Amino acid sequence: MTDQEKRKPELLNGHIPAGHIPKPIVMPDYLAKYPAIQTNEMRDRYKAVFNDQFAEYKELSVEVHAVLKKFDELDALLRQLPHHPENIYEQERISKVLQEYKKKKNDPAFLEKKERCEYLKNKLSHIKQRIQDYDKVMNWNVQT
Repeated sequence: MTDQEKRKPELLNGHIPAGHIPKPIVMPDYLAKYPAIQTNEMRDRYKAVFNDQFAEYKELSVEVHAVLKKFDELDALLRQLPHHPENIYEQERISKVLQEYKKKKNDPAFLEKKERCEYLKNKLSHIKQRIQDYDKVMNWNVQT
């Protein structure tokens, strides 16, 4: 489920119940910061931002995807572990491994990098779309 699907506003039929506090819809900053391109200068600025932040995105993406791949491998290994170990030593060992795994999977530094990577991906897609839309309009104007 994507972030946008999670953030869909709830629909209420009839009257609004007393005390209902609507959830705010949080829009990413880049939607307002990068409106439709109007000039070649704007396009150049957008392209410069894209090129600058694409390098950061690529680096983060490689790092995050490597960690996610490792988590997938560990998930597969964990599924192969015995569900009811035969002795207390095995139970404790498996329990410690699971605790450490969960700790790493929920590491704030990793989660922050993963969130930043997703944000950059969406921002760069938005900027790229704005550039493509502008280029399409400019090509139509040249051809007519």
